[in-house]
Formats: sequence, C-alpha cells, structure tokens
Amino acid sequence: MRPIRGPGDRDGKRLSRGTALLLWALLLFCPVAGLDSADAAGRKEPAGGSSAYPWHRGIVSTVFWIGTDWAPQSPSGNLRSSWDAHWVRHYGGEDSPVARAGLLPGTHAATLNPFYVALPFNDLAHPGLARKWIPWDGSEAADGRSRCEGHWVEIEGASGKRVYAQWMDAGPFVSDDAAYVFGAHRPRASAGIDVSPAVKEYLGLGGRDRVNWRFVERRDVPPGPWITYLEEAILYQAIKEKDGGAGRAEGSSSEPSRRKKGQRTGSR
Repeated sequence: MRPIRGPGDRDGKRLSRGTALLLWALLLFCPVAGLDSADAAGRKEPAGGSSAYPWHRGIVSTVFWIGTDWAPQSPSGNLRSSWDAHWVRHYGGEDSPVARAGLLPGTHAATLNPFYVALPFNDLAHPGLARKWIPWDGSEAADGRSRCEGHWVEIEGASGKRVYAQWMDAGPFVSDDAAYVFGAHRPRASAGIDVSPAVKEYLGLGGRDRVNWRFVERRDVPPGPWITYLEEAILYQAIKEKDGGAGRAEGSSSEPSRRKKGQRTGSR
C-alpha cells in the first residue's frame, strides 16, 4: 500500500513523529477511512434521512474536481471556487480522478471533504436572487459569507444508491439559475449538477449520467464516508495549522502547474 503523505510533506516539511503516529493510527484503525471504491459499491446503503426539500429528478450530472486547470466548458478551471480563492491549497492539492486511493485522492491527505458538488447558483454574485430564493437565507452563515457553501445535498443514482455531499462551488456553466436550484424549473444548461470524483466513484457514474438530488439539513445526513472523511479533514487541517502550514507564503501554494489546453478535459 502506498503511504499517504501528511499535509506538511508537500512543502518539504515532515510532521513530528508523534503527529505522524497519530495520523497513521487513525487511518489504520478506522475501517471506513480505508474504504476503496469496490468496498463502497458492496456496502449496505445507510438509512436515508428525511428532508423537507423537494427532489430534482432526471438531472444530467457531470464530473469536476478541485484543481482542474482548463476545460472547454470552463476556461478558467477550478483552481479556485466561487467562494474560495485558494481552493486547491485548502484541499491539500489536486483532487485528480486518475490518481486515487479508493474514494480519496491518492497524492495527498485531503483537508476538505472529498464528497462535494457544484450547483449553478452563486449567492454572493447574485444577492437579489439569493434573498428571493434561498430558503435558509440568513440562518446559517454570517454576513459577507456564502449561505450556499457547505450546504448538504443528497444524490441518488440510477440504481437507487444514495450519497451525501457538500455544495462547494457554482456550476456547471452558469451561476444564476436560482429557479432551478431552489425551485421547480428544469436547469437552463445542458447539465444541472457537477459531482466530485468521490461522488462519481461511490455511485458508479460515468460522464453524463442522470441523477436525482435534493437539499438536506446537516442533522438529516446519515453516517457514511462523507462524514468520516470530513472529520478526518478537520483533524488534518488542525495538524497542518499547528505545524505552521497556515502561515506559508502565498507563493508556496500546492496548486498544480498549468497544463496545455486539451491535455486533459474537465466537465465545467
């Protein structure tokens, strides 16, 4: 098994011996942390939580990931999100769909939840629409921060298998489709939700599969790898900050180098 690097390793700094042992103990003795995509496909589905939000059914999904630097549909790439200017650095590196360790990135320890999605609305860019449409407006985040970022969604694949993920970016294609995201309209664009590699692998999705999705409150999210990895990400982030990772100069970002157009395509 290839060892997983700690957050400090990518900057040429190694974690202290005690910190490294703590991380390895968590990874070795937490059975879900080592879950690969084959294990995920065979697991019994968790009991679905209830939700007052309606389903969006038959929505075309596409795959995107943190660190995509260029795609025909998204020339600016995903080095940053609509709400995080340093998304790659905060995640710990690129979330490549090729270099995987099961459901996790295979090149670094993720410091954010790898179960994430993009939906085509940005509340900070369209505050008028946000006030009109967001059902939880003003109830979850302080003024000046996105009230969409981090909200949970439930996604159902064609087989009926369900996964839970967090809303972390705006897309695909547009960022003002509030009538679809929060209402009963169909998406204006050809696709209505972007999913991360972890979501793709867990549901066994391809390139443009149809899925059903709806919002859920945090209290309604059942146990699953989306929770386990989120808890580990909090631990990794705390250790990184303790070891001085948060104080690095902006120029030491772990964002991937730019690649030539067409070398690899994304979906946003």
